[in-house]
Amino acid sequence: MSTTSPPVRRAAPPSTRVRRFTGAQRLLHLVLAVTFFGMLWTGLCLWSPALAEVMNRPLAKQWHFYFAIALGVAFVLILILRPRDIRAIAREVDSLDRDDRTWLRGGPRRLFNHRDAPQQGWLNAGQKLNTAVTIGLLIVLTLTGLLLWLGERNNSFRFSGTVDVHDIATILIVLLTCGHLYLALVNRTTRASLSGMVDGTVDREWARAHHGRWVAEIEAETPDQSS
Repeated sequence: MSTTSPPVRRAAPPSTRVRRFTGAQRLLHLVLAVTFFGMLWTGLCLWSPALAEVMNRPLAKQWHFYFAIALGVAFVLILILRPRDIRAIAREVDSLDRDDRTWLRGGPRRLFNHRDAPQQGWLNAGQKLNTAVTIGLLIVLTLTGLLLWLGERNNSFRFSGTVDVHDIATILIVLLTCGHLYLALVNRTTRASLSGMVDGTVDREWARAHHGRWVAEIEAETPDQSS
C-alpha cells in the first residue's frame, strides 16, 4: 500500500507593507489638520484688515469658534469609541528612553541622515517631542481662546497678555506644522511616511531603516504579518 506525504506548508513571505496607524488614529490626524487650517484661516481674517474684506470679522470669529468646538468634540468621541488607539499614542509620547535621548543628541541631522542613529520604536524621538509640544501648544491655544471668548461676555475674564500668548502659541504651532509638512511632503528620506496617514501602511524596508525596533517587535509577534 502506497502512502503519500502531506504537502509541506510554507510560511507566507512577509508583506512589503506594514500597518503603521489605525483608522481612528488617521481620522484624528485628519480632523486635526482640517480644523487647524480652518482656525488658522479664520484667525488670519481676524488679525489682518486686508483679509477681513474676504471674511468679515463676526463671521470669521464664529467659524473660528466652530472649528475649535469640532476638534474638541471629535477628540472626545474618538477617545470614547477607540480609547486603545489614543492610549497607544499617549504611552509612546510619554516614554523617552536612552535610545531616544541619543537620537535627539544627533540634532536636526537625524531628520536627514540616520547613519549611526540608535534604532527607534513606533515613533522616533523627534516625533515624540513634536507631538508633545504640539499638544502643549494646543492646550495653551484652547485656554487662551476660551478666556478671549469669555472675556467678550464678562470683563472679569479679561487679562492683559492673553492675546499675546495666543498669538505666540499660534506662531510656534505654525512653525512646527511647516516643518511637519516639509518632512512629510518634501524631504526625500521621510516623505515615505506619508502613506501611513493615507492608507495606514508604510513600506516595510523604509520602516526597518527608520523604526527598526518597532518593526522587529511586530515581526516577532506576527512573522507573516500582512498589510
